[in-house]
Amino acid sequence: MPILVHNRMLAGVFLFAVLALAVNARAAGERLYGVHWWDYANSSVGSGPQGGWSVETIITNSEPWWRAPYFVPLYQQVSTAHDAAIITRVDYNWGETVPAPATSSAANWANRIVSEVIGPLGAYAHRWVIGNEPNLTGEAANWPANRITPVGYAAIYHAVRQAIKSQRPQDEVLFAPVSPGGVIPNIRWQDGNAWLGQAIDATLALPDGAIDGFVLHAYGNPFTGAAQAVAEFHDSFTSQLAVIDSRSLEQTPVYITEWNRATSTTGNLATNERVSAQFLRQSLLDVDAWNRTPGNHNIRALAWFVHNQDYGGWEQYSLEWWQSRGNPVGSPDDLWTAFINSSDLRAGLIGTRSLGDYNADGQVDATDHIAWEAAFGRTDWPFADGNRDGVVDAADYVVWRKALAMGGIAAWTSVPEPATPILVMLATVAVMGGRRRKSLPSIAAGI
Repeated sequence: MPILVHNRMLAGVFLFAVLALAVNARAAGERLYGVHWWDYANSSVGSGPQGGWSVETIITNSEPWWRAPYFVPLYQQVSTAHDAAIITRVDYNWGETVPAPATSSAANWANRIVSEVIGPLGAYAHRWVIGNEPNLTGEAANWPANRITPVGYAAIYHAVRQAIKSQRPQDEVLFAPVSPGGVIPNIRWQDGNAWLGQAIDATLALPDGAIDGFVLHAYGNPFTGAAQAVAEFHDSFTSQLAVIDSRSLEQTPVYITEWNRATSTTGNLATNERVSAQFLRQSLLDVDAWNRTPGNHNIRALAWFVHNQDYGGWEQYSLEWWQSRGNPVGSPDDLWTAFINSSDLRAGLIGTRSLGDYNADGQVDATDHIAWEAAFGRTDWPFADGNRDGVVDAADYVVWRKALAMGGIAAWTSVPEPATPILVMLATVAVMGGRRRKSLPSIAAGI
C-alpha cells in the first residue's frame, strides 16, 4: 500500500480514537446537568453528576455551618471524587443577600470574601456568584424600603469583582440571578428583566466596569402539563438572555443554577412525579437544542433545585426526597432516573457558537465534517444545517469550509453566499463516497 494512503488510514484511526475518548471522558463541567445543594451528609445516595455541576451557598455572616471552612470536605469530594465543577453563591446573610450600605461597606465585604471564602475553597472552585435574586424584598433586609437597587448592587459587584480578580484573574465573578417574572406586591418589587438590564447598565458605567458572566433562574409552571411548563421555562431563560445580549455581552458565560418544577407531595405521588420527570427531560433537551443552534447564547450548566432533602422545606423539588417516593428508581417516571438518563448532554459553550461548529465542541475543524456527513439529508437535525434552510445538504458543507477558512471564530454568524458549482460537486461526491448515514451518530454529533 502506498505510504501516503497508509499514513492517512493511521491518522483516521487515531482521530476516531481521540473522538471516542473525548465523548466517554467526563471532565468537570463537561456535561450540561447539575444539582443545587449536594447532599453533604449522605453523598453516597444519589451522589450527583459525574462531569457535571454542583451549586453551593456560602454565607459570610450566618451560622458556622454555612461558612466556607465547613464546606471544605464537601468541595474536596465533589471536585476530586465526582469530577463536578462547583459554582459558589456567596451571600451576606439570610434575608440580606448582599450587605446594605449601613451594614458593611462593599470594599470590606469584598476583602472578607477573598480571605474567608476563596481562601478555604479556592483550590476546588473558581466561579463565584455575588448575591441572589436582588429584586425580591425578602433578600433586602436593612436596605431602604427592602429594595436592593440596581445601582447599589452594581457598586457591590464591582468592588467584589475587583478584589477577586486582583488575586485570581482567571476566576469568574458572576452576576446575581434575578427572580424571573413581573412585580408581585411585597414579594418581587421590580420585574426581573427590568432589574437585570438596569444593573448591567449601572455596572458597565463604572470605571473599569465589567461583568465576567451571569447566573439565571428559570422554572416550569407546576400547575400545567410538562409541555407547557417547558415552554414557559424556555421563554424565561431566553428573555433574560435577550437582556444580556442587548448590552453586547453575547460572549459571556451563562449558567442556570436554579431550574425546577414543583411536584405536589399530596395525592397520587406517582402521577405527580411523572409530569415533573417529563418536564425535567424535556427542558434539558430544550436547552441542548438551544445551545446547538448557531448564533444562540449558550447555557453552560443547568442545575436542578434542589438535590439535598435535609435542608428542610424543599420536598416538592428535592431529587433525593423523590428517590424514595412516587415511582421507583429505574422507572422513566422517576425524577432521579430522568435526571441521570440525561447526563450525556454536553455543557453549552461560553457565548455563541459559529455556524460551522456542527458538533458543538467550540471549534470548527475536521470533526464537524464528520458530523455534517452523518446528518446529510436530514430535515430534522438543525445542528448541521449551517445556512438554516431546513435541510442538511451540500450548501452546509460550504458553510463549514468558509468557517474553517476563517479560523472558526464564534463571531462569524452570517449566512454565506450560495455555493459554487465546484464546491457543491465536491461536497456531493464526499457524501456519496463516504458514510452517508441517516441515523443519529453518537460520536460525530457529540451526543
